[in-house]
Amino acid sequence: MGQTIKERTIEFIKYKKISVKEFEVRCGLSNGYVANMRKGYSAEKLKDVLSAYPELNRDWLLYNEGDMIKEPMEPPPEVVEVTEYGTKVYDIDATCGDRSRPIVFADEHVIGHVQLPNVARDAMIIRANGDSMEPHIHDGDWIAVREVANLNVLYYGQVYLVITNEYRLLKYLRRDADEQHYVILRSDNKNYDDIRLPKADIRHLFIVENILSLHIKL
Repeated sequence: MGQTIKERTIEFIKYKKISVKEFEVRCGLSNGYVANMRKGYSAEKLKDVLSAYPELNRDWLLYNEGDMIKEPMEPPPEVVEVTEYGTKVYDIDATCGDRSRPIVFADEHVIGHVQLPNVARDAMIIRANGDSMEPHIHDGDWIAVREVANLNVLYYGQVYLVITNEYRLLKYLRRDADEQHYVILRSDNKNYDDIRLPKADIRHLFIVENILSLHIKL
């Protein structure tokens, strides 16, 4: 006859070199819970045990399958590291809609720096505001942008942050029939119409290099 859950629990306690009482306290079990165990743990108590000791192999504890201690997992790659170096994060936003606010990449607007895979250090990270680019870019997402110096070299179909005297908009740039003088600004959200914009009205243009989405679909 194989070991019971109680016997495997005691084996784990001995492996950890702790007392039964310490195990019970850490797991939120009542005094004498292990000694009086008959059929094992309730679902709630099992969750408490595995939460207190995440290295404990659930299948081993319940079914005597596998090893007592789970294989150590490789640490996840460092995705975000906040430092005084790296890509600057600004407390300003780009508008996915039709609202206008001034946008100034000044040092007083920097709220931190991050180091992210595939995000250029000399890019600028700002918030997206509005719904005109949903579902591609959601309200509250962060985007990494880089200023375009030559307006004659455009990647049509790419998302840009377009700054005019009146507006700043996140849009797809599409080719106009009069490509020399106009561009088409297009939204993802079909509730927004295309905008035919004279190139002469563009004061600054930033290409969107990365979308750091915070939108989670449940």
